[in-house]
Amino acid sequence: MNIRHDLESKGLSRLLQKDTKALKQMVDSYSALLFQVALRITGDKQVAEQILCEVFRDLWENPNHYTKVKDKYISSYLIKLCKLKCVNREEVHITRLLSKKSKNYVAHNATI
Repeated sequence: MNIRHDLESKGLSRLLQKDTKALKQMVDSYSALLFQVALRITGDKQVAEQILCEVFRDLWENPNHYTKVKDKYISSYLIKLCKLKCVNREEVHITRLLSKKSKNYVAHNATI
């Protein structure tokens, strides 16, 4: 018997029933860990907080998504989701920067 797995399974089944107390327990249990992961990747407290909110919003809106993945523990799933959101945010940021620099380059170097 794995106590951790049993507790997470009960929490997940409560999330599937839209039990707000179950979400609060997940936030209480994992927010510090996920914040540290997001902060380490992004280097920005405000962005890390936004990502943390996105992770828990996704968990609330799609708790059945966890049941489709192969992670044994919900904590592993949440860490992967957090990392993915950080990487996606950084990719969007880099794309915007490159796009802005490209537009500026073309604007300054265009000949008519």
